[in-house]
Amino acid sequence: MEARSIAARHLPKRLADRWFEQHGFTKSVAAMSDREMKAVTQSLHAWQMRPSGTEGFEKAEVTAGGVDTAELSSQTMEARKQPGLYFIGEVVDVTGQLGGFNFQWAWASGFAASQYV
Repeated sequence: MEARSIAARHLPKRLADRWFEQHGFTKSVAAMSDREMKAVTQSLHAWQMRPSGTEGFEKAEVTAGGVDTAELSSQTMEARKQPGLYFIGEVVDVTGQLGGFNFQWAWASGFAASQYV
């Protein structure tokens, strides 16, 4: 089985696809040595994403996130299926009226997660 398929069981498929595209791991798990498998897992664990820019406060609007709240602890924002993985802000499927609700949600969920990280 391809490592990308295994990762897609635990991560959103588009995220797994993008990560494997960026890092060039194309072998099946069966074809990987222990050293290569360790390199894949360490690289995935250490991967950091950085926004490339912003359109500013004037363009900020709700985007309706994709992570189901049923998959998260309501107290810590930690993923139930992947301990140590936290989701906050608009990536979580919580929406409200424009006018500050979404900023408040982003700040509040970030604060909640920060108490446990």
